[in-house]
Amino acid sequence: LAQVLALVGVRPVSDSLGRVNKVELIPLEELGRPRIDVVVSCSGVFRDLFINQMNLMDRGIKMAAEADEPLDQNFVRKHAIEQAEELI
Repeated sequence: LAQVLALVGVRPVSDSLGRVNKVELIPLEELGRPRIDVVVSCSGVFRDLFINQMNLMDRGIKMAAEADEPLDQNFVRKHAIEQAEELI
């Protein structure tokens, strides 16, 4: 999970008790590289036991796909747009 978030350019955000309940995009200037699109294949057991972590990952990837950034610096967005155009 940490590798996926790091490649996409998202960081976990802890609450006052140290629990991770949300994620935030790392600005491209701070990231220093393009956002990398990833393919995640997880088992049903992981999906069912770690549903909160799957939701965090989903939110982070959606944030990256919706970020208003140059396509050559955000491959998540680039591929999301390409796939949407194929479906139209």
